[in-house]
Parts: sequence; C-alpha cells; structure tokens
Amino acid sequence: MTPVLYTLLALAAPEAAPPATPSAQTRPVEKPVETIVVTASSLGDPSDAISQGVAVINRGEALQASISGGIGETLAGVPGVRSTFYGVNASRPIVRGLGEDRIRLVLNGLQGIDASTISPDHAPAIDGLDAEGIEVLKGPAALRYGGNAVGGVVNIVDGRLPTKLPEKPFAGEIFLAGSTAEDAGTAAFKLVGTQGTGVFRLDGFRREGQDYKIPGFSQTAALRAITGDDTEEIAFNTRGEIWALGGSVARVTDKTSLALATRRTKSNYGIPGEEAFIELSQTRYDFQAAIKDLGFIDTLTFSITSGDYTHSEIEFDGAIGTVFTNEGYEGRLEARHRTIGALDGLFGVQFASNDFAAKGDEAFILPVTIETVGAFWVERYNQGTWGAEVGARYEQRDYSGLAGARTFDLGSFSANAFVKPVEGLRLSLNAGYTERAPTEVELFADGPHAATQAYEIGDPTLKTETATSLEGVARWQIGGATVDLNLWRTRFDGFIAFNPTNQIEDDLPVFLVSQKDATLTGAELHVTWALGDYGGWSVVGDGGVDTVRGSYDGGGAIARMPPTMVTLGLEAKSQEMRLRAEVQSLADQNRTAAFETKTEGSTTLNASWSWRPAQSKDRIELTFEGRNLTNEEIREHTSFLKDYLPKPGRSIRVRVKGSF
Repeated sequence: MTPVLYTLLALAAPEAAPPATPSAQTRPVEKPVETIVVTASSLGDPSDAISQGVAVINRGEALQASISGGIGETLAGVPGVRSTFYGVNASRPIVRGLGEDRIRLVLNGLQGIDASTISPDHAPAIDGLDAEGIEVLKGPAALRYGGNAVGGVVNIVDGRLPTKLPEKPFAGEIFLAGSTAEDAGTAAFKLVGTQGTGVFRLDGFRREGQDYKIPGFSQTAALRAITGDDTEEIAFNTRGEIWALGGSVARVTDKTSLALATRRTKSNYGIPGEEAFIELSQTRYDFQAAIKDLGFIDTLTFSITSGDYTHSEIEFDGAIGTVFTNEGYEGRLEARHRTIGALDGLFGVQFASNDFAAKGDEAFILPVTIETVGAFWVERYNQGTWGAEVGARYEQRDYSGLAGARTFDLGSFSANAFVKPVEGLRLSLNAGYTERAPTEVELFADGPHAATQAYEIGDPTLKTETATSLEGVARWQIGGATVDLNLWRTRFDGFIAFNPTNQIEDDLPVFLVSQKDATLTGAELHVTWALGDYGGWSVVGDGGVDTVRGSYDGGGAIARMPPTMVTLGLEAKSQEMRLRAEVQSLADQNRTAAFETKTEGSTTLNASWSWRPAQSKDRIELTFEGRNLTNEEIREHTSFLKDYLPKPGRSIRVRVKGSF
C-alpha cells in the first residue's frame, strides 16, 4: 500500500456517545437495542420511542465504514440513506431522497460551518472518524434544528463535550486500517484522563488514499459513444487525504458540567475527472455548559460553536481558480422543565450567523451574510402505554449581500401520538408542517458551476418552501425477532429546484431555479431475527428494504431520486469471533427527470470476519472485510457524476482496534 499508516493513540469518553450496539458489520445497521438514547431527538429519547425513522451507528461501525470515504459513504448503507458521491472524498448523506440544505449535518447538535451544501464537490468538514456515535433522524426535525432539517438530521457525537465523568482515570484507543481499492491508510486515536472533577481529552485521525480502482470503464457505454473517453480500471483524480486534531477540557460535578473543545481539520483531495484539486481547512471551537435543579427547570444547557473555514480550488499548474470562505457561529440555549405528572417538555432559542464568500473564476454566488434566530417548544404527555407530543418553532432568517437582501419569517409545527396495544408492539403516527427559506444559492446564484456542469441562475423573489408530512411507525418485538416499519409521505408547496432551459451560457446549459408543488412518498422495512445457537455460535439474520418516489404535481420525476434498495445479511457470533455475509441490491432507476439518464441497478456481496482474543478482554479486535467481492459496477443515481464515475470495485479492508 502506498499510504503510510500514521500510528497514534486513543480513548473514548463513554458518557458522550450512544452505547455501542453489539455487532460490527460490513455496513451501519439499525439495531434493536432498547437503551440507545438519541441526543438529536427533541427530548433525548431512546431510539425505540421516537415516532419517526431513526438509526444509531456506534463507534466501531462508524470507524469501519469511514476507512476510505467521507461521511456520505459512512452512512450509505443505512436504510433510507444514500450518498451524493462526488468521489469517495466529497460526499454528503441523502436522506429519503432529500439532500443539500434540506439535511442538517451537525456536530454535537450544532452546524458544521463549511461549504458542503453549496456544491456537491465540496466535502463536509465533519467526518465519521470523529464519531463516538452517529445519530440519523429520518424525516422532518425542524423544531430543534430549523426549517432546513425538513429531510432529517445527521448528528455526529464526538465525545469532546462530556456531561458525566469517565469510569476510568485514564484510558485510550488506537485504530489502524487499510483498504486495497483506494490503497488507503487510516489511523485514529483518543486519550482521556480524569483528575477529580476535571476531564482532559486529546484525539485525532488521518486518512489517505490514491486514485481508486474501478471494474471496467469510468464512463457509461452511452457516454463513451459521445466522448470517446475509454478511461478504465482507475478513477482519475480521486485520491485524497484528510487529518484532524482536537482536544477538550471539562469540569463535571453532580449538578454542573462545563466543557471547552477545539478542532483543526485539513483536507486535500482531487476533483474527479478534472485536473484540479481542493485544499480545505477549518478551525472550530465548541463550548457547552449545563446546570441541573433550578427549581421548575430540571436542566439548563447552553452550547455554542464558532468556526473559520476556507477551501481553495487549485489547478494542477498551481493556479487558484476559486476560494470559498465561511466564518460564523451557532448557539443554542435549552431548558428542560421538571416532569409534572405525565408531562415532560423543553423550550429554547437558537441563533446563528455566517459570512459566506466565493472569489475567483467559478464564483457563481456573491458574498452574503446569513443570520438566523429561532425559538422552539416541545411538550409530551406519556402514560406508558400511550402518549402524545406537540411542538412549535418560530424562526427568522435574514440574507444580506451584494446580490440583494431578503428576510423570511418561518413557522414549523409537529404532533405525534403512540399506543402500545399489546406487549412488544408500538404504533405511532407523526404529523408535521415545516417552512424552509430558500438558500443563498437558490436566491442569488448567477454563474458557471463546474461541479453540476450548468450555468445556474437563482431567483431573489422565491417564496418560502413549505412541507406537510405524515409518517406511520410500527415496531414489533416478538420472540427473537424485531420488525421496524416506516411509511411516510411529504407534500411540498413550492419545492425549489434548478431546472434546465434551452439556453447556453459559457458553453454550459443554463439551469434556472423554479418552484413547483411536489410529493415524496416512501417506505422502510427492517427485520432482525435470532435463528438460534449452534455449537457455541449465535446466528442472527437481518433484512431490509427502502424505497422513495418523488414527483411533481404537474407530472415528471424529481431529479436524482434514489432507487429501491434491498439488503439481506447473516451473522454468526461466538465468544471470540464474528462472521457476517451480506448481499445488497440496488434496483434500476427508470423514473428520471427530463434531463437525466437512467441508471442500471447492481448487486454486491460483502463479508467480514472479526476476532477478539479472549485473553484481551475485548480490548483488541482484528477485522478482515471484503467489499463488492463480485467486482460489480455500481453507479449512484443520486450523484451528479453517475455517468462519469462508478463506485470502487472489489476491496479488501483490514483493521485493528485496541483500547486500554
């Protein structure tokens, strides 16, 4: 392997992350574990008590899935989640067919402060290698996070802001891994020490990979017939590297916690298919304070983050094309009141400010300042076998810049109810109304955008986009089986999207932003079942299917809708070893927008073997994993590059994880 593995040390702060689910798999999978608390939810509920789709990824799964790619690739196997896939380095999650600004990607509940929603070739400054746990809320989560969480929230919990003292006075963890498809090397470390009420933490990671291997040609046959480009076996300019170093100090007592954290991230990665690369850097500071037992207020929490982000797009000859900067902050003050009988609730305020600018040849948007302030309230009545929850949010978002100024007043509401008619069965219904302000790109864009191969023109007169959603959830535990079923529908009034015109500007087709009414409908089914014990091995099977369809009311499909995905897995576990085999199938996507091409489906085979020596007391784990063992050509319909760039071919991954 060409990259050098960077050896570092580490430790997790156990209180800051969701408890680890009991299996490490070839992909992140939702687990039927009752005690997992989802901090991203409105009232910090267990995962099985949330009336919408939810997935929790533990640290081991996050590390394994992040060996050779960014956060989008880390989560791409979760039911209902896909990746924007602009190569392995630049990828954001797509949740239930929605991405970009309709998904909040946050670190410890606060924004990432980067430029990843502006363009698909912009990598997020948040990475799965940071995670103690990853929480995915699928569906509207606007009450705590604002209208741009209409599609969901992905929350990385990094453990740097502890609210409880670690169990050990000193502990550490080290993670080393390699992958053959990208010739990638990965390392991560954490160290945590405790002295009295003080907690000290140091952590970091590094990942480096080369141009990855593909099974056959880079471009589809139809595209090769036009371009004559027969590049094969290697995906040109897909190499990349990223490193981060962070630390925190905290003071934790029975009634208070105070933590200050910092993190420095740098990344350098190629823009697939172009003779250019991106250099990215971010410095981030986080502060969190909490106090308990304030009379009517049970817990008062204040958290704030500030960040300074820059990325430069640089040609191979050294010329700097475009420089993007984003400097800003976001804060949140939340008060959870004491339980009054069966009544529990939370209220708070959220505020944020960002100064965004793009300068250079591809600066398709002028500098703009975005300021947001919002207030929210959630109240729940729980009688054990049945209950209900209601909430509301008011938010104001202001844009001011060289291209113009706009102010949006936004309101969001939600209500849900649940019932447990029999032991092991929970039925719930969730309804929501969300208002989302147009983004700065949708309002003010005017210029060539190489990543989307379009000349994009925004509209400063756009109105608020509204979404009315309804979701039914059934969770049934019977014997050794757990069944999770989610059926959902979201109706948009004035769905905002860029659509083609018949014009050409700067040798690119002109895409003009517009608003049309639209509807997204989908379903997710996930089943796990214990098949029994055989000769010291516990055998568990699991399967899942998810599907989404997006259509405009006047006819036509919404662009880049993910196809149906089916996954079947079988896992055997003994005292020291774990074996897993998995088949994942993506259907053909034939429902396309007018300017899209169809995408062929694919079926892949993944397998893994893990070993934990008994004498190590689970402190050492060695894993071998094979991904895409049949060397299938996989193209993500959700990607702007799907006709130019398939996903990596067959890959063998090796990892070792040790702790003390």
